[in-house]
Amino acid sequence: MPCRLSREEIVTIGVLAEKQETRSGIARTLGVTEGAVRYHLRRAAHGATDGRKDKPRRAAEWAEAIKTWIATKAEETDRPINVLDLYELCDS
Repeated sequence: MPCRLSREEIVTIGVLAEKQETRSGIARTLGVTEGAVRYHLRRAAHGATDGRKDKPRRAAEWAEAIKTWIATKAEETDRPINVLDLYELCDS
């Protein structure tokens, strides 16, 4: 599943492109695909806005339950919380 670029990363793509950095160089710098760089440069050239930011996240309806689970796990251990455990719990 592709991850969303942060607003900072999208702005960085534009800034580096203005400085004549190649698309492949921008992609390497940000650790994204060249296709992602082309996509954002093309959208910027056409003045398009990203409507995805207004869409609800899939886990939004479960936010309180997830927050409670994370808090409970944090109290149980000193180790970092592995959210994969939550995924596996829900998948079983």
